[in-house]
Amino acid sequence: MFLTIQTLFDDANIVSAIIRRVNQTRKDTIYWQQYLTFRRVTTRVFKDYIGSVTGVMAGSINSRFGEKPIRERRNIGSGYGEIAYLGDAYQMSIDRLSELQDLIDKFNAAKPADQKAAMEEIVNFLADDYRQITLAAHKRMDIIIGALLMTGEATVYNKDAAITSGQTNNKLLEIALPFNFIKPTSGDVVVDGKNMFISYLREKLHSLAPDYGVYAKMVMTRASFNKLILGSSEFGEQYKMILGSNEMKLSTGLVSSSLASEVFTGIGLPRIEIKEDYVKDQTGKNVQIYADNRITLLPSDNIGYMRHHTPYEATDPVQGRTYIPSEGQMLISNYRDKNGRYMEYTAEWIPQISNPDLITNFDLSEIASIQSA
Repeated sequence: MFLTIQTLFDDANIVSAIIRRVNQTRKDTIYWQQYLTFRRVTTRVFKDYIGSVTGVMAGSINSRFGEKPIRERRNIGSGYGEIAYLGDAYQMSIDRLSELQDLIDKFNAAKPADQKAAMEEIVNFLADDYRQITLAAHKRMDIIIGALLMTGEATVYNKDAAITSGQTNNKLLEIALPFNFIKPTSGDVVVDGKNMFISYLREKLHSLAPDYGVYAKMVMTRASFNKLILGSSEFGEQYKMILGSNEMKLSTGLVSSSLASEVFTGIGLPRIEIKEDYVKDQTGKNVQIYADNRITLLPSDNIGYMRHHTPYEATDPVQGRTYIPSEGQMLISNYRDKNGRYMEYTAEWIPQISNPDLITNFDLSEIASIQSA
């Protein structure tokens, strides 16, 4: 077997082996998979109850017919979901390609018995390149799902840098979900000068139960937990007996998710899940996925699906290009033009939240500044 860079990337077996290695060894957490599972959809537009303003989101959202990473605005009506066109092309550096060529030369010069070890070196070398390709779409969905969960809405701009530059008139697409939104005021939670947020929360959920059911978990950031839960007068005064030997952790603020859940379930509230997750966007900035001063109550761990559709390239491939399938019907390819060599992915996904009107979200921005007495 004689390899070149082109025949290497055109060999489906070799590329599939690299992708399997990435999936086996990656340490990156895909956060959206905690709440959604992949589910195939056969049409790009499908009936759905996703909100009054609906749309598409992606790592880079591309025109169905355009070159990546060109993006376009698409609008869809209430009650319908539409598949997102995800895709990016990453140019491989000359340094990386030179190193790869050295490994290929080593493979070609090896005896047949030694080629397996030489191929392992090639697979290990390219694993990081394919890690970026296979994770890019997931990381965009992490940002979107986090925004949807904590605020009920998500926006994708035509350029990620538009937000930091102050340009907000170039929204690519928007999604809004019809959560049950509640925004308490200081008068709702302050009793005799004390922050009684936990009692307010318990009474509110009790009143919601006949219409919305019993919630399984409540999601919030660490900052929100420290400010709104530990900051409540009740947490320190009335619930120390539930903490037992962990009382010292309360006084120092070292409260884990499991300890917080022990306290909350002990007083009839859903278990608590503290989130501290970040994703790096296309500008290189770390983005906090889950918003502060919000608490979202979910009926179960799984709240819907990541719907995926067969990409257009699967039925009408670019001539001479080999496409390797990955999870969610993602297609991965590699090509060469006069400007260099590129690794590219394409996928058609969109999150579908089941029964969003049964999810309750507390907007606590007005009471976030209340100090415990």
